[in-house]
Amino acid sequence: MENETTKQPSEARGQTGFSRRGFVGGMALTALGLASTASVTLAGCSNETTPDGKLYAEGTYTSKQKTPYATAEITCTFDEKSLTDATYQVLRSSEKDYFPVYASAIDDYCAAVVENGKTSEVDAVTGATFCSLAIKEGIDACMFQALGMADAVAVQELNPQDEEFDAFEGDCAEVFSPIKLGAMELPNRIIKSAGSSPWADSNNDKITVSTELYGAMAQNGVSLIVLAGGVLANTGISPDSLDKIKGSVDEAIGLVSPLVEAVHDAGSKIGFQMCFGGAAPTVPDSVINDTPIEELDQFIENVGISAERSKAAGFDCIEIKGASADALNGFLTRRVNKREDEYGPQSIENRTRLFCRMISKIKEVNGEDFPVGALINGIEENDASLGDDARFITNEEAKEIAKALVAAGADWIQVRVGAKAQEMNIWAPDVQHIAPEADGLTGFGTKFNYKSHFGGLVDGSHSGFASFLPLVAAIKEAVDVPVGCAACMDLRMGPDYLNEALKQGQIDLVFMNRPLNCDPELVKKMQEGRREDVRPCMKCMHCHDSIGTNKAVPSSCRMNASSFNSLTDVMPEGMTPAPAETKRNIMVIGAGPAGMEAARVAAERGHSVTIFDSETKLGGLLHFARGVKGSHERFDDYIAYISAQLEKNGVNVELGKEVDASFVKEQAPDAVVVAVGGARESKFSGDNVFSPEDAFSPAALGERVVVLGASVQAIDFAAFLLSQGKSVAIVNPNGADAVDKGQSGWFKTYMLPYLQAEGVKIWSQAVIESVDEAGVTITTDSGLTQTIPCDSVVEFYDMVPNLSLADELETAGIETYAVGDCAEPHNIQKAVLSGNLCARAL
Repeated sequence: MENETTKQPSEARGQTGFSRRGFVGGMALTALGLASTASVTLAGCSNETTPDGKLYAEGTYTSKQKTPYATAEITCTFDEKSLTDATYQVLRSSEKDYFPVYASAIDDYCAAVVENGKTSEVDAVTGATFCSLAIKEGIDACMFQALGMADAVAVQELNPQDEEFDAFEGDCAEVFSPIKLGAMELPNRIIKSAGSSPWADSNNDKITVSTELYGAMAQNGVSLIVLAGGVLANTGISPDSLDKIKGSVDEAIGLVSPLVEAVHDAGSKIGFQMCFGGAAPTVPDSVINDTPIEELDQFIENVGISAERSKAAGFDCIEIKGASADALNGFLTRRVNKREDEYGPQSIENRTRLFCRMISKIKEVNGEDFPVGALINGIEENDASLGDDARFITNEEAKEIAKALVAAGADWIQVRVGAKAQEMNIWAPDVQHIAPEADGLTGFGTKFNYKSHFGGLVDGSHSGFASFLPLVAAIKEAVDVPVGCAACMDLRMGPDYLNEALKQGQIDLVFMNRPLNCDPELVKKMQEGRREDVRPCMKCMHCHDSIGTNKAVPSSCRMNASSFNSLTDVMPEGMTPAPAETKRNIMVIGAGPAGMEAARVAAERGHSVTIFDSETKLGGLLHFARGVKGSHERFDDYIAYISAQLEKNGVNVELGKEVDASFVKEQAPDAVVVAVGGARESKFSGDNVFSPEDAFSPAALGERVVVLGASVQAIDFAAFLLSQGKSVAIVNPNGADAVDKGQSGWFKTYMLPYLQAEGVKIWSQAVIESVDEAGVTITTDSGLTQTIPCDSVVEFYDMVPNLSLADELETAGIETYAVGDCAEPHNIQKAVLSGNLCARAL
């Protein structure tokens, strides 16, 4: 349990404390989960008094404690000799929170502890283990304060998290205030960053997709769209592909006209990101060190041609990328630049010379009033070998670099961090927070210390949200042009927080990518105060799977089925589903991700929809995932969003209802969507063998746990067990490539090194011979048999299809569709996509 204690005056007893405009029941949760610090117990505490007869320092003390589903503040009052009162207040909650369910019993538990004088020997509340543990550790923490022992027992937590960043109680006036970038005026501070290229349509054309996607963003309030270079293939605009065209130059430039016109017609601006050495995130050092000056001169001429063509095409600005670990950044960092000529590392002037020449050339060709931005690393860190960062860019160097670029004509600066090895550390710092109570992951099994690494200029206290704000503020001290950053700057997630940063002058520009791809209408919805209607980005990184898996898995979006599918053969009609030609009565059975998405889209198209579920809450396995994975992926936001959409679209929700074939026949729907989820298999029995759901309790399992299975659910559960202080081993009956199957590629890149560094052994291609009280006996891939000693075993095999109801309905002649895990178990993204496509076809 995370322990945060303070002394304060007594407060009135209470059970809830919510204030979140635009959310269902205040469920915008953040950094929850379970701390890995040891539980504080006072079982051995004697009642010896001090020489003056006092045992406690009289007063009232508080301690904040977290469970997987809630944050509670425990308040204890002491007189000189005893604990006189213990109460609690739930500060943040989610739908699976047991505090309100067991409120009376938890009150009785508090009273029993007061009567006993300490938490030992008082039984926990049956059925509310997490809640009881939170109360126990909160009272113990308060007692240590009253004993004057708080400092002695305090555990210094690495990278503590602050969950109070997601409020939406203002109007975001600063976010929606105008700003000028050189001569270009923007109506608000939201810019679509060049974080990724869109997909290609069924004709392998990215312009049509870009026109639909970025046109929608512009229509919904994004002030400036900055394209990644990949969008401009075959247009002859990028300086490294001037001659890669079909037809004449004018014809090539004309290819981009529909996109430019769509953005301009919506009242927004459009630009593109220019690079040296191509758009690859990394290049060989030889590109920096061995390129002759003559070729650099020719490149500058190409920049001029590129600028001229871009202006002719209607572009309003250009941003030059000299960040991450790309080629232009290689000139800026002494770590890479070994040249001995005027482009060498001897001075800031030399290091920025190529960058400055690019800015100057654009201004020379297009006019001094043509806006040019610069993207740089505000500081660098060696993520592969923490602390070994000699010759990496420091913040003081970055300030001087920024000054040089502004002097050359840069009209704004975008800032990020630099890292040697893992690309996500550069622009997606939220990936560093994917494991519960393990914030700061580097991708190498180690952890950043945000107080010292990156010069202490990365704020890692908000699960990756707005991490670069201190870095932006530092660069702003050095220049007089607007400065901003991307990297999980999600306006939906922390609107008041970002608005206050703008108001305080910490930042001028908010660059966004993933949240806008998830919901292109985000900006307008937020301006209208409709956060509940914004499709929430869950930071899952599936949108970068193509890179994260080395193209083994195509990119996708967990929440937005049209992303990476619109205008392709999968979804040729485009982002918006066509209205239904005939209104039909649709029954959806199962209210997990697939079923809820099917119900939402079918109702949006005009069908009459009723969704049934045997549980009493919407969400299916999302609640279990929320408890296991913590709040980082914003499961509560997902459920709040989808609940609001089902209500607004008129979906009739019937919960706590078991549905069988007889009931379906009685209701006589026109079509049935079966989304009852996959089935779990059990292959062993015994007192030490648990299902995943039964294993989800700190008291259920012993200290040594073996997890049978290794797909995404099993791996996430292993990380949860680590947060509980368990020793974990994983038995994978499949090949090593099946480990963490269903997880995004970048999550896997960070999660597996973390597990391995924590001592988790993964036995791949292992045959499970037996399970007994001694442990799990396997035959390893080497052919040897051995027993893994353990106290508990959790069966977490891949789920299997669950088609019995769908088959029975089809046999009865009822139009039936099976979606999600019941048809093909995989992950949330696949479930949402299958539900969406099914509803489009109804």
